Amino acid sequence: MATTTEVQDNFVKGAKALSEEADARVVERLSKGDAERAAQRERRKEKEKEEANPRENVDKFNQSQQQEAESIRRSLQEVEERPPSTKDEIHVAKGTFEGLRLRVLEMEKAAASASYFLSAYDVRATSDLAKDLKARIDSVQKKVLPRKAFTFRRRRVMKERNASDEATTAARDVTRAKGAAEKAEAENKGPAGGVEVEAKGMKVESREGEVVTLTQEKVTSDDIEIGSSKDCTFYVLAKVAVLRLVNLTNCRVFCGPVEGSLYLEEARDSLVMAAAHQVRLHKANKVDFYLRSRSYPIIEKCSEVRFAPYSFRYDGLEAELERTRLDEENELWTDVKDFGWLKSTPSPNWAILPVEQRLEEVMKS
Repeated sequence: MATTTEVQDNFVKGAKALSEEADARVVERLSKGDAERAAQRERRKEKEKEEANPRENVDKFNQSQQQEAESIRRSLQEVEERPPSTKDEIHVAKGTFEGLRLRVLEMEKAAASASYFLSAYDVRATSDLAKDLKARIDSVQKKVLPRKAFTFRRRRVMKERNASDEATTAARDVTRAKGAAEKAEAENKGPAGGVEVEAKGMKVESREGEVVTLTQEKVTSDDIEIGSSKDCTFYVLAKVAVLRLVNLTNCRVFCGPVEGSLYLEEARDSLVMAAAHQVRLHKANKVDFYLRSRSYPIIEKCSEVRFAPYSFRYDGLEAELERTRLDEENELWTDVKDFGWLKSTPSPNWAILPVEQRLEEVMKS
């Protein structure tokens, strides 16, 4: 039988062993905690390093460009493999192509913003990538969305006309086109710092809170100025050679094809929907433009202006668009030239109007 002393010794030894084991566990936990905290600090440092200026990570930038390009190619492949056949499918396909072009435009803007840290080789590579994608989009769109057949039907009808009618019609069209071109050229010789807005034809001005419709029967000239108006809606359904918009506030202008130029001088909180051979905009603020043009839209001293594709419709518009050579959508509304922005970075004065914020197709009966 163990003596009292032996029991006490055994108790002390057991307590000491337990204490040492507990201490070891505490030390182990502390060591693990220290190691984990050290690892977290390292991960945090790496993350902070990456996020300090992520645009300056060339490899990361190039990888993101390639990933976006591959995504665009896959979308094109899907459209090409399942071409649209119904009216609704064609409408969806048009939206898809427009969206893809906007994505390429965003890639170009990102490349322009990153050009200060990219090498010359990387800049050329991103530029070539965007060009290839644009060409691919155009190729697939032409393949799955051929141009409307009415162009060829019109040619057939023309052949059936007698020689006298053909000569008369051709002469009239040439005279009209020549006159419009001469007017447009004359207007372009105005001062570079602004837009010459002195009207030579019909003026519609000083209106407030009205809806004004200009049909062919109501106009007295093909040179039209709409000016000094507030809270109005204007529909221009007549044949127009030159359209001038001057000093408009909270107005909406919907216009058919303009054979020459569309000029705007001062507008705010407004909307303009027009097709023209040339578009020049001066001093516009918070104005949405739905355009189709045969040249790049030009802005100067503008701010917070946004652009979208032309979407106005009325009876006889398709024929007028074809007659004025404005029947083909060329996406030039996505490539606005800001004469007041000389830096290599994209102009902050204009933007693409987001699809979800655009007006649906505007119909005028």
